[in-house]
Amino acid sequence: MVLEAAEEQHAAKHTFPCEQCGADLTFNPGDEQLKCPYCGHSQEIVVDGEVVEHDFKSALISARTAPASAIVEGGHTIRCEGCGAETMIAGQSDHCAFCGSPVVVAVEESVALLVPDSVLPFKIDRRVAKESFNKWVNKLWFAPGELKKRAHTQGMDGVYLPYWTYDSETTTRYRGERGEHYYVTETYTDGEGKQQTRRVQKTRWHRASGRVEVPFDDVLVCASETLPDKLIRKLWPWDLDDLKPYSAAFLSGFVTEQYKVDLEEGWKRAQVLMKPALEAAIRRDIGGDEQRIASMDVRYADITFKHCLLPLWISSFRFNDKVYRFVVNARSGKVSGERPYSAGKIAALVIAIVAVIGVIIFLVMQHRG
Repeated sequence: MVLEAAEEQHAAKHTFPCEQCGADLTFNPGDEQLKCPYCGHSQEIVVDGEVVEHDFKSALISARTAPASAIVEGGHTIRCEGCGAETMIAGQSDHCAFCGSPVVVAVEESVALLVPDSVLPFKIDRRVAKESFNKWVNKLWFAPGELKKRAHTQGMDGVYLPYWTYDSETTTRYRGERGEHYYVTETYTDGEGKQQTRRVQKTRWHRASGRVEVPFDDVLVCASETLPDKLIRKLWPWDLDDLKPYSAAFLSGFVTEQYKVDLEEGWKRAQVLMKPALEAAIRRDIGGDEQRIASMDVRYADITFKHCLLPLWISSFRFNDKVYRFVVNARSGKVSGERPYSAGKIAALVIAIVAVIGVIIFLVMQHRG
């Protein structure tokens, strides 16, 4: 079933109709209201309840799930045939926000999803994000000239990315070694055949073992696999203290990606993110001047999680048959991007440098002569 058919099926469904003119309302970044793009009418978003943590083990057995049409009122799922991204929308879409591909198809909702329980609403609007994109492009060295031209015409899509956050109490039993430095004086012969002395650092190692307890709060794991990890990590940190209880109203006018990393896989990735903090705690507990960790036995308790949606602006563009992306944290304004290089500009610089070196060598030789 192609997208056009899906659009006809949902054309009569308005996600949030305007009280004055009946048109679809969209979320207005910054003031957390729904606004009509036609008559200008604004409506407050009313959210009930509070953001809560869910028990991890219980959710693996009986988590609350729903299809996309229930998560986003009047919504349906589309898949990009270019990059494979699956997103939930409540209206029309003529391209993929993640790769710019013009081919998107509607798919049947065969898998029920865990319902998001919280959302960070958009705070920065499209105009500000677009300005950030243009500034970023203008600062790029060796960027193709065509790229800067495209930056002024390229659009920005508002996207909610799915995330998991995990809390856990941890108890880690470890074995290792504590290194203590001491110094000795050594005699050696220098290059001129003279005897010299020097102070040399040595290390005595002692066995060590013990237990450390480290609590973790809101370990953040991206549940999307569409964007490269190195790209979205540059958008950190996120102001998770401002998470709002989930309301579909916050999603109005934006694209919402479905998670590809499920709850259980997300927990495995969270444990990897916790490891450096556990190792740091062990090293502090071992003490001394140096530490070696031989083994770690980590026990996790009171594991809870949240499924939240975080906002970003994204511009995807193709250059020489390759997709490049620029993203903006729609809360803080932090930016991250992928960029192409102009082989011609780099070659011209290399030639110029070689020419300058050649001139310098020529002048030096002339002076000596």
